[in-house]
Amino acid sequence: MKFFMLGIGGVSMSALAVMLKELGHEVVGSDERFGKGVEILQEEGIEVFVTGQDFSGWQNYGGGEKREGERPCKEVFFQIKKSIADCDIVVRSAAIKEDDAQIVLAKKLGKKIRQRGWLLGQISENYEKVIAVAGSHGKTTTTAMIYEILKMAGKNPTLHLGGYRADDGKNFEIGGTEFFVTEACEYHNNFLYLKPYIAVVTNVEKEHMDFFRTFENEKRSFEKFKQGSRFVFDNFGGIKAKNIRHDSQGRLKFTLTCGDKILMHLHMRICEEVNTQNCIYAYLVAKKLGIADCIIKQGLQNFAGVGTRFEKMKCAHFEHVVCDYAHHPTEISKAIASAQKIFKGKTLVTIFQPHTFSRTQSLLPQFLEVFEKVEHPLLFKTYSAREKESEGLSATQLAEILQKRNKNAKYFENFASLKGFLENFSSSNTILLFLGAGDLPQILKAEGFVE
Repeated sequence: MKFFMLGIGGVSMSALAVMLKELGHEVVGSDERFGKGVEILQEEGIEVFVTGQDFSGWQNYGGGEKREGERPCKEVFFQIKKSIADCDIVVRSAAIKEDDAQIVLAKKLGKKIRQRGWLLGQISENYEKVIAVAGSHGKTTTTAMIYEILKMAGKNPTLHLGGYRADDGKNFEIGGTEFFVTEACEYHNNFLYLKPYIAVVTNVEKEHMDFFRTFENEKRSFEKFKQGSRFVFDNFGGIKAKNIRHDSQGRLKFTLTCGDKILMHLHMRICEEVNTQNCIYAYLVAKKLGIADCIIKQGLQNFAGVGTRFEKMKCAHFEHVVCDYAHHPTEISKAIASAQKIFKGKTLVTIFQPHTFSRTQSLLPQFLEVFEKVEHPLLFKTYSAREKESEGLSATQLAEILQKRNKNAKYFENFASLKGFLENFSSSNTILLFLGAGDLPQILKAEGFVE
């Protein structure tokens, strides 16, 4: 079959595109921007049309004169039009709106249009045992940990990940057909397309209110996900992490116990204490699959982490720079606490890029509670993703409200102004903590601020 994928460069979509090709399908797609996902797809020989923005100005793909501010060239426009016309199924990410011109065209041509979650569900049916990790926080890291253990055990698992592994930079791995380890996202109920052999629910917090509307609706969806799974791990089952500490390089050390029994001592390659919980879930899944403790320990200690999960970056201007994906107040609070503990005695400067306007509005009290206690809370222009500013609160508005509680709060519209302000701090006695699920880490690299 021929697939056309809208938003193909997204971290999940790009992995699914590679898997479709591996299964023998023809795949092509479009994305607004060039990023890591597009780079991976090009390396895999999958054609991607980078538009620069959507095609809303091209009325019904009429091919008229380009309007002011529109970047796609006519050649790209006609290639996309032909690819959609030739495809059997159009797959869209959640970021693609109903009024997107590519969707409008696909409907006009009578094409089947499916959600990303549907495609993940279809691909998962090719595997004997689906291991799906859901939750408001920690699912990417837990998924990658489970994969690492299964790989260490010689199980040859296939991986679909919502992040990029730190050791090889990949968000997928094509393995055998017995085990399919996947991250299961709750947004738009995408995880309900899966029928897991083992499901993990790391936690459930108020999130994605632009879709769920109420926390009760969200919790009901998670219950449906669990009910559709054969085995479920949604608590620690009596296992605890004790004697938690860090070595001289900030790497995590702790002991897993069950009652009075010591299960294993772990010396990880990653830093944040919250990873003790992710390790417990990975341990529980591995034990359910009959993997020995010695192999589980090797897999966990071999785990190098996931990109932008408390990732230490090389920077010519500052000695200590960390990028973390945290975009929910709970995650942000834990990332800040880790930085304060690992870099004790240093000045902490926190730079947060809000991810979506609706999340900022729905979780405003929690955001204010976290940042009013931060010494230097700096806010960067909102990463809008799928939204318009009218759908919630912007970073500018968040900064204005926060300044009433914390006079050190500041807003920055662009990286040049942010960099100028950061030059006021000591390069050796300051820790820069960049937070958010937006494009700020890519901006830092593009500007040559970090490697």
